[in-house]
Amino acid sequence: MTADAVSDVMRRVADELIRPRFRTLAESQISTKEGPNDLVTIADVEAERALTPLLQEIEDIPVVGEEATADNPALPEVLGTADAAWTVDPVDGTWNFAHGREDYAVMVSHVVGGDLHAGWILHPETGNLVDAVVGADARLTGADGVTRTLVAPSGGVRKLSQLRGMAVTRFMPDDLRAKVDVLVPQLGTHTEPRMCAGWDYWDLLHGDVDFLLWSRAKPWDHAPGSAICTAAGFEARYLDTGEPYRPALPGRPFMVARPGEWDVIAAELR
Repeated sequence: MTADAVSDVMRRVADELIRPRFRTLAESQISTKEGPNDLVTIADVEAERALTPLLQEIEDIPVVGEEATADNPALPEVLGTADAAWTVDPVDGTWNFAHGREDYAVMVSHVVGGDLHAGWILHPETGNLVDAVVGADARLTGADGVTRTLVAPSGGVRKLSQLRGMAVTRFMPDDLRAKVDVLVPQLGTHTEPRMCAGWDYWDLLHGDVDFLLWSRAKPWDHAPGSAICTAAGFEARYLDTGEPYRPALPGRPFMVARPGEWDVIAAELR
């Protein structure tokens, strides 16, 4: 598995199957899944069908795609049983994409033994791609081909009143949601989610927010960003146990933040 090979197929599929649909979708090419805001478009379906065999040409392992899982809900179980697997979110932020907003993404991760190994996030409308292998550098490669290293902001551990955060509480247990509601007024700033995890992780990597708090962890939404942020020096851990986030164990609230500050925030929520 080579990181650049994955980046290349993501860019190719985005240019051939996703971007031509941007702001040109007919109503018949958009449908819903779990609710009125949970959309799927022809671009989601076609892009995942294209990415799946292309990734398997790079490494012939199972592919856990968001759209394939809609048809086969048991598919993500392979993340905990296979030696390695891919995850694919062909169009993360489909609501944004379907409404002509540029903040959507294409996301891929490589999972080994149920753990984070590598992640890729492409923003098709800007050409920016961030990627990393855990234990190596996190990288940003722009549309101009220039690559630079991404690292978590340095500095001491700050107080809650100095922190900017984003929290998704929709699927949280009631007791945890109540604690988050108490935490938010103590923060320096609280921002709303972008409805695209691929851009929320971007905001964290670029210092626009200091932490991301998620209520459930679907692997195609969070394995890519968590792998990249882990490589950059952030911590991605479950709130209930403090153990590292694992794509093979979805559905539990977890948080991504700088070391030290993760503990400060988690202490307020326990």
